[in-house]
Amino acid sequence: MVSVQLDELPCLLDEADELMARLSCHSILKIKRKGSSSSADQDTVADVQEGGKQSPSPRHSTWTGKNRNAMDEIDMDAVVKFFGRQYLTMQSLSLDKINSNLPSGEVERRALYTAVGSIYQLMKRLHHWQQAAWGSLTSYCDNNGSSLLTFDSHPHLTRLVLATVTKYVKLNLLWTSFRVIPGCLAVYSFLHHAQTTGEASERGATVYSPLEHTDHRVREFVLHFGTAPLLAIQHDFQLQVADKGASLAALALSCFHRFEACRDLAKLRHQGVFDIEALVSGAYASHSCLPDLLSASDVADWVVCVVLCVPHHLQTGDRTGSMSPRSTPSSPTSSTSPQLWHFMEIIARDRLLLALHRNHVVNLHDLLYQQVTSSLSAAALTSGASSSFGNRSSVPLKKTMHALSKFALRNCGVNRRQRREAATWLVQTCVQLMEHNPGLVAPSFPLLLAALAVARDEVEWAMSHGDRNAPLLPSHVKNKHLQRVITSFCGSEKEIAALLTSSHRLRRLLEQHSHFLAEFYQEFLLNGDAKGIAYTIQELLASNDSTSALQSLLEGFLDIDRYYVETPSRVLWVREWRQANAHLATQTPFPLLDVLRTRMECAVRHAQFICVNADLIEHAAQFSKCWWFRDVVFEQCFEQTLTTAPSSAVGLLEILSSLATGNYSLDELVDEEEVVQQSERMTQRLDRMRTSLVDQVELGLEAVVRRTIQLQRDEGSVAIEEKFEPVENKATASRRLSFSRVQSSQVLRPSNAELRLAFPTSSVLTRNHDSSSVDVKPEQTRYEERCLSLIRALLDHTEHHEAIVERVEASFVRFLRGFVGFSDSNASLKTVEGVALRCSIRDRCEHVRCYIRAAQRLFGYNNNELHGVSLGGAVQTSLAKVLADECSAATSILPQDKRLLEWTTQLPRVSEKELDQWSLVDRISWFFVSVVTRRCHCSPTSSSASALMPSVLAAVSKCCFVLAPGVSGVLDPREYTDPAALKHLVTLIGFTGVEAVCSTIATLLVGQTLKLRSSIEAEHAALAFMDMATSDSSSTDVILATTQARALDDIANQLVHIGTAVFLLQLIHNHTSHNASDAWAVRVAPQLLHELQQDPDRRATWARLLPVACSAGFHSSMWKRTTYLYSVETTDTNAHLMGLAMARLLPSPHSSQSVHRCAVAALKRASTCTTGSSKRQLQLSPMSSEASTRPLLEALKLLVTSSVSTSGEVTGPHGSALGEMELSLEHVLPLAMLVLHSS
Repeated sequence: MVSVQLDELPCLLDEADELMARLSCHSILKIKRKGSSSSADQDTVADVQEGGKQSPSPRHSTWTGKNRNAMDEIDMDAVVKFFGRQYLTMQSLSLDKINSNLPSGEVERRALYTAVGSIYQLMKRLHHWQQAAWGSLTSYCDNNGSSLLTFDSHPHLTRLVLATVTKYVKLNLLWTSFRVIPGCLAVYSFLHHAQTTGEASERGATVYSPLEHTDHRVREFVLHFGTAPLLAIQHDFQLQVADKGASLAALALSCFHRFEACRDLAKLRHQGVFDIEALVSGAYASHSCLPDLLSASDVADWVVCVVLCVPHHLQTGDRTGSMSPRSTPSSPTSSTSPQLWHFMEIIARDRLLLALHRNHVVNLHDLLYQQVTSSLSAAALTSGASSSFGNRSSVPLKKTMHALSKFALRNCGVNRRQRREAATWLVQTCVQLMEHNPGLVAPSFPLLLAALAVARDEVEWAMSHGDRNAPLLPSHVKNKHLQRVITSFCGSEKEIAALLTSSHRLRRLLEQHSHFLAEFYQEFLLNGDAKGIAYTIQELLASNDSTSALQSLLEGFLDIDRYYVETPSRVLWVREWRQANAHLATQTPFPLLDVLRTRMECAVRHAQFICVNADLIEHAAQFSKCWWFRDVVFEQCFEQTLTTAPSSAVGLLEILSSLATGNYSLDELVDEEEVVQQSERMTQRLDRMRTSLVDQVELGLEAVVRRTIQLQRDEGSVAIEEKFEPVENKATASRRLSFSRVQSSQVLRPSNAELRLAFPTSSVLTRNHDSSSVDVKPEQTRYEERCLSLIRALLDHTEHHEAIVERVEASFVRFLRGFVGFSDSNASLKTVEGVALRCSIRDRCEHVRCYIRAAQRLFGYNNNELHGVSLGGAVQTSLAKVLADECSAATSILPQDKRLLEWTTQLPRVSEKELDQWSLVDRISWFFVSVVTRRCHCSPTSSSASALMPSVLAAVSKCCFVLAPGVSGVLDPREYTDPAALKHLVTLIGFTGVEAVCSTIATLLVGQTLKLRSSIEAEHAALAFMDMATSDSSSTDVILATTQARALDDIANQLVHIGTAVFLLQLIHNHTSHNASDAWAVRVAPQLLHELQQDPDRRATWARLLPVACSAGFHSSMWKRTTYLYSVETTDTNAHLMGLAMARLLPSPHSSQSVHRCAVAALKRASTCTTGSSKRQLQLSPMSSEASTRPLLEALKLLVTSSVSTSGEVTGPHGSALGEMELSLEHVLPLAMLVLHSS
């Protein structure tokens, strides 16, 4: 009978696995509550195409997307609650009441019938399995020979029996945890009855009697186990089994010594079990503990489930004396004959949870407390019977269980952390061994399997106990005991990730080099095991008198040729040995039989190494639980290791990818629809993880760039200090807080999108007094090593090449565009008003070089290739393309017509997404437009005194813009307008980009000029009167005409604006590749001529009134508040640029006459200016009379000299000769200089 179980029990175990998988699928996936939302991890499930009939099938899922949608409309809570009560009472009910609790729609009812029908068929199969398993277990317990069966005598059969007990317990605990099952069975009974009888026969019936239409065998099974499954199992063993489960208890106890010998990893390490040096020297991994490590976790489940089945066989032992409330659990080694209590105590001290299926866990101590208490109560109620616990009351037992549970709470987390450290060392050492010498995979295969199994056990323990929803607290222990030690169960994410990653790498190495196993162990079998077995059998037969019985069993194992393994199906001697050993295990022991068993079991393992090594690797390194605890592994562990240990994060990604592609088996999954669902979830989570990893590459690159820039600054600061500081002052200079040419920008608050890569915010070479360039280098190295580790790990996935290149490209785009930022705003739409440079152009060029150098260091040129192109080369090509695109004006967003001027007066409001689309050239162009339209001129809407002072002044003599005195907190304009800065601008954006900037400014000038024309036309009457007044040389008439020209100040301001833009355009034009030197004649005059030619009448008015407007501009009120600043050699309102605008605008052939007229007007205005004291005498020379005359004469100087050097002619691209202007110059300029230098 025992030998029959070798064939029966494996089938029961396989069917139990399928039933548990279908239970989880049917009760969780299909019976979903109405209105319940999926968890954050449950993504959209792909619909399975509908096919076949609606009748439920026990083997195949008939669930469709249509049925799922219909089930979503049903209030399953109410339906299950109503029918659940009816299933217990079996009372007859009216059909109206039943129908009122069911959905009225035909589609919903059909979907409900399909769902509950599948539950019924599943429970029917489960009942049949329970009957078969119970029959097998009872027959084993009733067999007299089973008392002689131990783990040593027949390990395979022992595993099968104990595994069946474990499945028996777990399966009943699992299905009874789903409280909807009784209600679903009652619903099925009614719907099946209604569908069978039909509507015609139901018209006359008004009452439904469930007793007549219920499957009472299934109902009896459900009611028997439904409320307290463990108590029912215990009761069955006590009443229906002859030895009350004593043989099961003895069988579980026979595993004790093997389990005790391999549970302490640190002890095994010190004993030399994991001796890697011996393996390297050629020794074979044949330690007896290594096979036991493969099943250590299974043994723990076996013992726990046996104890839950037969708690009445727990013996007291040393429990009564050692398990006081404040004592530690007894040591099982203190007793010469270990008992089942000792075994259970060891396991209960080491864990709090029992895993049933997938991520479904229950509190182990609650189950033990329930069973032990019930067993004691049952023994106390038995009159005259002596309990195995003695006549002790329940109070000491509660104290015993309390002490055991509190000990486990206090210590199991810490002990497991130490085990994880040992397991991590073991697996990582094995990985190094395989990487160093793959040929050692064969002799070290038992050790490698043991290492994988140990790592798997520790990972599964950490996952289950580290889950947020894990029921860690036993019900008989106060919550304060858990709160004190809750940290020992948390924070193991990095350890889990390290173990999983190392196990994944070791498994990949084993699978890669598994071809060494067949040849090695085939030789081992033939020349080692087979000869040893033959010799042992001959000795056994020779030493035993009854040789006939033994010879018939063992003579087939003497043939050495049988041990040659060609195919797995040819290894028939393994099955024969297990059958023979089942017979020998129930007989009286023979001499040398234990030696033969040892040799045969070793030969069986070697045959498995040849035939099913892939299955052994899969079982030892099983990653299926990682998916069911995906929130722990692929969320918490992944996020924790993403920044600190990127190689572990990539390892988790590879594990999930292998699970999704089927390279790693996903156990506990049989339903077709759920396969589709889980596959969809895996794919979506993989996408999120890949995105996070590539994001981390980008963040790592940014960090390296930031550190590179910081290091570059510090080195530059040190070099400058060493150059300018005397040797004796270096100690003092090293304590200097900063070295700066200008102050950095601290006012502008850029948006998040703009500032993501705004590394340095100014051109300041800041330097901390406690650090030096030497101190930064180790940190810089750590950043680079971390980023390099992630990149190298990602390169193992070829599909990540393109993602990395795209992400680096996007990062570089943001980096380049981050040079120019806009003011931040909480509104959804933002203005483009607060535009500013983050740093000087020179610094930004260096930053770009730092970025490219960092990319070269990180990605290199010789990495893994994609389509024949290395990743480093692809990155460098992508960066070059990005730089070219950012410097091109082909896709400019800025308007290239009069709308550009409208943008300067009425700032557009754009979304942050639209603002992010602005290229680098667009941003730089808009920045320069903003400088000449807003920062060089006071805002007309500002009324405060500070707002009337522009922050940027045009210093014509210095060929740059300068910062106004007293203004701080902004970047010095010389950093982006002086010749050196503009050379760096060419370096940054190239000649193409500079041409685009010049084109934008030229467009602005055309718009400003046309606006000036409109203003002149609007004031044509006042300007005509001003023309007559200036011609008569009457100061009274001039004053009267000035008061009548209401828009005179506006015209003057427009002239100043035009002059400012002309000045900036010329500065930038000087650094372009254009042959012509006059920017106005090349870029503005042709466009302006085209606009003027559109309307000949307006052109005539323009030519007639423009000189008048120019000469009248010197009579505006602007000159009253304008002062010449000697410190910066410019005026404080940029009014002197009016002369530059006049020199460019005055048309031919009247240029000489117009310039002469304007000069005379300026001299007259200067002669009438007050000579009183200036408000800004600190900025002037002691000669205060020059306060008002000097700005006018500066404008006059610009007017005259610009007219001489270039032409204001707009009729051609090169202008015309000055004509009589050259004759009048000698009369105008000496007079101006005479007035200028008069004191």
